[in-house]
Amino acid sequence: MKFVLKIAMIGLSAAILGAGALSLTPHSANTAYAQAQSAKTIVDAAKSAGKVGETAAGYLEAVNGQSLDAATAAAMREVNIGRKAVYTRLARDQGVKTEVVAALTGEKQIEKAARGEFVLKASGWQKK
Repeated sequence: MKFVLKIAMIGLSAAILGAGALSLTPHSANTAYAQAQSAKTIVDAAKSAGKVGETAAGYLEAVNGQSLDAATAAAMREVNIGRKAVYTRLARDQGVKTEVVAALTGEKQIEKAARGEFVLKASGWQKK
């Protein structure tokens, strides 16, 4: 039961995931926050443009393996690194594998994807 309750908090963590979930020091907080917000903004624009999508594995990917410009690729990597950090922490707290937390969150991210965005399910890329 404890695991189920904690997993429900993943929705709250999803806001952190999109922002990169960075570890901040007091004097670098504003800079890191600005960088994380920038990555989220870039990723959100790429999702709207159909270049980047959510996957059932809990991470972002380029839709159909298309090439991304350097800024978009870097922003996607930054968000995915942040997600992995959150997934790892939650998994450690719950005593489960990181992949389990990532997959549960991936399902939620796919459900929350906006109309017109792409999601990767077992059957392949689909436009919502």
